[in-house]
Amino acid sequence: MCKDSDEMKNELGNSKNDPANPQVGTSRVQLFGAGPLQFGVSEEDVATIAHWRPPTSLPHAPEAVLGVVSIQGRMLTVLDLARLSGVDAPTKESYTKIIALRGDEQLAVAATAMGEAIKISPADVAVGTNGSERFVRGIFSPSGADIRLLNVSELFSAALHGRERRRRRF
Repeated sequence: MCKDSDEMKNELGNSKNDPANPQVGTSRVQLFGAGPLQFGVSEEDVATIAHWRPPTSLPHAPEAVLGVVSIQGRMLTVLDLARLSGVDAPTKESYTKIIALRGDEQLAVAATAMGEAIKISPADVAVGTNGSERFVRGIFSPSGADIRLLNVSELFSAALHGRERRRRRF
């Protein structure tokens, strides 16, 4: 689902650019790589960045789910964004970091490389994607390379590919 530009601007910050205050509407984004792809995630969505440790695999999990790992006392499901995007996934030995995300879904993403944290404005982001990556809010290109901005609220449902989540029955 593509978002309209006003909706995108509201998610990234204030949509009004104030020439007197260039900080209005900007947000900080942590850059990282997942195999051949580059991603960015809002720093507000990052709980912590930890050194890589192999997750414990889950039986019958979708291909993009690497397993679970404990970080800061939280059990997190680790996702491989390259596999989720449908490109060749890196080997497990090439991961260097785990980015633990905030939110109720208890998710983390595996990173093969860490970049810097940069400031972006809503005007920097091209809204919409090819449709197959609903977990991507938009794409921006600060240095010519396409960087996908994560939509953290869509990661879990994208990883499950329509599978029904197990629920406790009382």
